[in-house]
Amino acid sequence: MSEIEIFLEKEIDSDLGSRNKIEDLYQNIPNDISKVVMNFTGIEFMGRSFAQEYLNQKNKASFEVVEVNVPNEVQEMFNIILKLNGHL
Repeated sequence: MSEIEIFLEKEIDSDLGSRNKIEDLYQNIPNDISKVVMNFTGIEFMGRSFAQEYLNQKNKASFEVVEVNVPNEVQEMFNIILKLNGHL
């Protein structure tokens, strides 16, 4: 089992707004990875379109995705998207 941890603030920014950036990030994860830990340390904002695309990419990923250090505001945005989309 191959696992990596991605610090979103380092890889993208503390302001997660562009859905293209998360799509690119997911597409650049190597094929031999079985688990990705998405670390939200330092994230100050996440837009709705980013959250939607993040969850879309997570849902179709060929590897397990686990979130850690998720700020309350980010979790609330995920909850809104999941509720609107019937838990994807």
